[in-house]
Amino acid sequence: MALWHCDLRVSWRSQLFSLAVHAALILLILLTPWPPGYWMVWLILMVLMVFLAIRSQRRISARHGEISLLAQDKLLWRGQEWIIRQPAWMIDSGILLSLRREKPREGWRRAFRSRKQKLWLASDSMSQEEWRHLRQVLLTGKHDASSKTHHHPL
Repeated sequence: MALWHCDLRVSWRSQLFSLAVHAALILLILLTPWPPGYWMVWLILMVLMVFLAIRSQRRISARHGEISLLAQDKLLWRGQEWIIRQPAWMIDSGILLSLRREKPREGWRRAFRSRKQKLWLASDSMSQEEWRHLRQVLLTGKHDASSKTHHHPL
């Protein structure tokens, strides 16, 4: 049985924040006076920043779907069990979890992917009730028996 269960949505706040940061950096590169011989450096920086902005948006968009907190230090996400390696870092707008995959994935392509992952759970990617319940479970380490809506058997 899960301590907490949720169907994550894409966080619009995270997407807007990422877009604003990358746009500011691109604007800084555009407005910086470059010596005439440095056009190649300018071009490489611009391409790199656009690539990083697109990558960031894709990573944020990929953070959706079913997620369950199985125990205080175990999470079920993307069909894999993950161990929470460190105490969760919490602020009002989100929770950062440092995860490590319990078992390595099978297949040669998946073997090269990292077993470690940082997962940002934004408060706007779930309902307020689910957000409060997750924070309560992570802060106290106890399950609130009165909250039956998030107590799902797997």
